[in-house]
Amino acid sequence: MVFQAGPHAADAGRSTPEASPVPIVELTVFAGDSVAFGRLSLTADRVTDLMNDSTEFEFVDTYLQSLNDSHGLLVRTVVVAREEILAVAVAGPRGDPTRRIRTRPIPVELRVGRYDVSGNIHVIPGTDPIIGFRRRRVMVPLTEATIEFDSPDGRKLSRFGTLLVNRDLTDWIAPATRSDVRPPSVVPELEGRGLERAFTPHLLTHKV
Repeated sequence: MVFQAGPHAADAGRSTPEASPVPIVELTVFAGDSVAFGRLSLTADRVTDLMNDSTEFEFVDTYLQSLNDSHGLLVRTVVVAREEILAVAVAGPRGDPTRRIRTRPIPVELRVGRYDVSGNIHVIPGTDPIIGFRRRRVMVPLTEATIEFDSPDGRKLSRFGTLLVNRDLTDWIAPATRSDVRPPSVVPELEGRGLERAFTPHLLTHKV
């Protein structure tokens, strides 16, 4: 994770041409051992498009909290690589409704890193949802989603209207079963590679 300083005073006083304001969305980012709550400029039609079109994201006014010891840190600017993101709770517009195609919501559950996730994947009627997940772009949206994980304060559960999950980091995915029963099998093709860089050690060694 890369921390960046704010603009220099000279830059702050320099006049710039007026431009249309870029919408700002508030997101919750789930990483390997931390959760971040921050704001991001929405430079695409939807958060899903933004997360799939870019590989790094500059968040502002972000609070990071370790899931190992609950240590928290408030930073003004932080750049997060997509390979560090396991899931993102999405806010903001759903995009142009004229671009949507008819889909069918299919309930699935999956494991991505330390997180247990369930929700609806939207697929074209008659197609296999697991195969569809595997063929999607990296960040796959689930609607009416639930994410559970362990923290120093115990087991946490959060619900979101839309949750993006990192397909490349997903350990397994299966059709949804009862909430108290694990999926009966794992899809071998979706075995995740895990995070290459830890999240918390970076935030604990920087002063802001």
